[in-house]
Amino acid sequence: MKRDLWKRDDIKKIGIIVVVSVLLGVLCSMGAAAINYIKTGNNNGKIMVDDSYIVSSDITKKNDKYIISKDGGRITLEFPEDIYISRLQYQYNTEELQLKDSSITIYTKNVYNEDAKKSIKDNYIKNSPRSVINIKKEVSKIVFNFPKLNSELEIYNFLIDNSFKWNPLFAIVVSVLVFIILFHFIFREQNAACPELATFLTILVLATCMLILQPPYCSGWDEQIHFYRSYNIALTFDEGNLPGAMDYLINNCDWLNHHHEGSIEERIDIMRIVNTLGNMEGGLPGENKVELSSIGYLFPAIAISIGKFLHLPFYVIWLLGKFSNILLYAVGMSIAVHIVPIGKRILAMISLFPSMIFLSTTYSYDITVIVFITIGISIWVKEILCKNEVFSYKWRGVYIACMIIGCMPKAVYVPLMICAFFLPGTKFYSKKDKYVFQGIIGLSILLLMSTFVLPAFFNPAIQTDARGGNTSVSEQMKYIFRMPFAYATVLWKSIKETFFQYIIGLQVMRFPYRIKVNEATTYSLLILGTVLTDTYTEKQEHSMTIFHLKYKIGALSSIVCTIVMIWTALYLSFTEIGETSIDGVQGRYYFPFLFLIYLCVRNEKITNKFKLVNYQMFILIVASVMFIYRMSQAFLVPIC
Repeated sequence: MKRDLWKRDDIKKIGIIVVVSVLLGVLCSMGAAAINYIKTGNNNGKIMVDDSYIVSSDITKKNDKYIISKDGGRITLEFPEDIYISRLQYQYNTEELQLKDSSITIYTKNVYNEDAKKSIKDNYIKNSPRSVINIKKEVSKIVFNFPKLNSELEIYNFLIDNSFKWNPLFAIVVSVLVFIILFHFIFREQNAACPELATFLTILVLATCMLILQPPYCSGWDEQIHFYRSYNIALTFDEGNLPGAMDYLINNCDWLNHHHEGSIEERIDIMRIVNTLGNMEGGLPGENKVELSSIGYLFPAIAISIGKFLHLPFYVIWLLGKFSNILLYAVGMSIAVHIVPIGKRILAMISLFPSMIFLSTTYSYDITVIVFITIGISIWVKEILCKNEVFSYKWRGVYIACMIIGCMPKAVYVPLMICAFFLPGTKFYSKKDKYVFQGIIGLSILLLMSTFVLPAFFNPAIQTDARGGNTSVSEQMKYIFRMPFAYATVLWKSIKETFFQYIIGLQVMRFPYRIKVNEATTYSLLILGTVLTDTYTEKQEHSMTIFHLKYKIGALSSIVCTIVMIWTALYLSFTEIGETSIDGVQGRYYFPFLFLIYLCVRNEKITNKFKLVNYQMFILIVASVMFIYRMSQAFLVPIC
């Protein structure tokens, strides 16, 4: 299929799609706000709660403020008749960095117009000016129960907010949904001819949408650590302490991840706090420390440096660093789709996994690992299938560079380079050329492995879990060497129990610290169906379409070695001494070699007779819609 299907008029069509998508998004959001506004009836606008409606117990009142002592207490808002409340807002002051939750019981009516009540938790944090609760129901009474506290809490200015407010985040999600569907439908022929371009744009749009929807604090896996390191690399030649926002994000990270904001207003308040503290000096000192894994922070560090050079607000710099990972992910995965001759739709669908896109919107070196290893694997597959072409020095250099860069932050992926030894002799100019290449690969493996093994061997104490716990590399190594068969049993049990969840189940849909995913059947069917039916190939460019058994054996051998290394590394560093299970391993650790696993499962005997244009359109639209649904459930619904 020719790649010259794109025309100048298509740019106009894309512009029209963007306009239509934005208009529909705004109209849907405003329509939802209008429906909610109509329900308020005569009680629209902002209404201060009259003092006569407020009853307190075990609480003192001073200067129109309710003072909740360390012993706790209760405040009841009791209305003379049911009143529709869209949002209830009140202000508070606390000296505690993180205060215990209050329990709020809202008395409403159910669908049968019978009395019902709903219990929620509300939380308080220093510097935040208010709490906003989304109710959107007729209410007769609201009861606040405050537990015993570490310090006093001031509550005041209860306000019923029934004003007309449309949610811009809801508009953005609808706009993205409409754009993705229209883009893949209208340009299905162009996208089938250029799947890498379709992959790039889809990732970029979906990931940017998720970045906008995300809360303004470290919400990824250990993101506070990765942000701290990225910022330090960006400021290698600076002196003095880091900005106060760094203290705020790091010290409150764990608390915020388990106490989510309940409204868009609260999210905006946190943005303002972070941005304000970004202009103040904090207590954390800068560290001019560059390690081997620092290459995984290179792109965010460059983005942060650019932001600081342009004197942008701290919050914009924070987003810029995240966006650099999105750009790296979108460009890198689209390059891999372009290179690989088979399984292009499989790789495109993998790149749209919710957990994968989520990782790209956070500070993490996982994206560098995933992108460069995936490109390396794509080059290897390309060289195997292009049997009549010699493995050129240019592609060898790119392959070695990608695998080394991908393995530098996490050396546990080094065994994936073993695949290079399975390249046939016809790929080289001579036997000597082949041995030289294999020698370079072997040396690279040894050097990268040494960065992982030698520190643990010569100084095992430094590998213990920095987050605490009874962990010790030296003690765990004693268990492995004294009872290897017992450890093999523990290892096999751990891998077996989680394998399918990590490659095709719940783990590919997971967002940390958010709603739990209890059902993944539909997503699993999409993955399996794509793996079995994506039998298309660029026949005119490649002499082979079959991923032969010997190559599958080589790929699976390297994957098995990698999985063993992952679990063993986590057993040594994160599992408490003597435990018969392994802690710390997550599904995201399997992401760099998921594509290789799926290629090994792919069956060339299955023939797909669907037109490529329709097949690819269906796969990308369904994967995108599923992602948007999961993203909305995790980040949009809780604040609406």
